Amino acid sequence: MSVGTERRRHLRIAVNWPVIVVTPQLYIGGEAVNISIGGANIRCTTDPERTGPLRMAFKIPIREEFLQVTGVVAWTKSFEQMDDFYSWETGVRFTSFIGDSRKHLFEVISNICDQSK
Repeated sequence: MSVGTERRRHLRIAVNWPVIVVTPQLYIGGEAVNISIGGANIRCTTDPERTGPLRMAFKIPIREEFLQVTGVVAWTKSFEQMDDFYSWETGVRFTSFIGDSRKHLFEVISNICDQSK
């Protein structure tokens, strides 16, 4: 595989969705900056580390309920000061969805992609 080759298997969309990340040790506030059925890029206030599975609750603007998933940290990147609030960027690979979250996420991604055509 060459450097810079796209490895994602799922369509990814840019978002600005609030998220709460729950690790075995703490709750972390953050914002999803892009998301797909397979995972998300999250900007966090604290490094979620690779200590075990994560639970996440995403607030999708057009839905009342939270999108709830579990996942694992794929990578993290620290920033001296990325912006006024977040100092970590974390790639998360989803491992399971709670309730109808997978279906709802697929619908939202499809709707956003259809609107951008």
